[in-house]
Amino acid sequence: MSLIHTLKVGRLARKLEEILKVPQHAFGYPLLNPAGLTPRVREGLIHLCPSGAFAEAEGVFSLDLARCVGCGRCALAYPEAVGEMRSLEVAVTRKEDLVQRVDLERGGFLDPGPPPSPRTELRLPTLAFREVSAGDTGLADSEIALLGNPFNDMGRFGFQVVASPRHADALLVTGPVSRNMAEALRRTYEAMPEPKGVVAVGNEAISGGVFAGSPQVLSGVDQVVPVDVYVPGDPPRPGAILHGLMLLVGRMTQRLVGGVLR
Repeated sequence: MSLIHTLKVGRLARKLEEILKVPQHAFGYPLLNPAGLTPRVREGLIHLCPSGAFAEAEGVFSLDLARCVGCGRCALAYPEAVGEMRSLEVAVTRKEDLVQRVDLERGGFLDPGPPPSPRTELRLPTLAFREVSAGDTGLADSEIALLGNPFNDMGRFGFQVVASPRHADALLVTGPVSRNMAEALRRTYEAMPEPKGVVAVGNEAISGGVFAGSPQVLSGVDQVVPVDVYVPGDPPRPGAILHGLMLLVGRMTQRLVGGVLR
């Protein structure tokens, strides 16, 4: 059987449940273990993390997944305090759900309450999106491109890329939004017909990532245009981005609440 025929019948495409799992060779998303957060461990995690994802204030120890670069050093150094989440169903509709907060006195996670539901007007059977690279390193753009390969095959789920924002239902935006790209992003958003959605793809798009605090960036897409879905990762894998699209159109539910899979 020829390769072309194999591609046509979709034999290379993976099942959705496989796409949404972290590959065995890769580190997943870190998960705090409240019982292991001794004073020594907390101090060690804060000093160890290269991206400043850990913090402690007013009796609450936190881990911000939108700042995590996925190096896995925390889990290797302090396995009693940091585990792994092996699912890529990590897209959320509010940024607060990307932060794990542990009440040190109570020894448990703080619950931020139920997340807002995706907008009903975006529950479309098919969705055309336009990608905008607003100043990122190119890594998240490469992962978005992989959505169209034979393994992920986003077309079977009704998603397609379009060349013009005037034909798009949604924007997928990468990068911390450089000051030079802010006006271009705003104009692209304004050119889209209603209803329109925005997905911030990757930690740079959510919070600025490693560029946060730089005077040359605005540190997040939502500083320029409204964001409906946030997909964490540095960069996020194609499965996480696909989950974000599914969440946007209401075909999957949000599982990450308060930074913890529910």
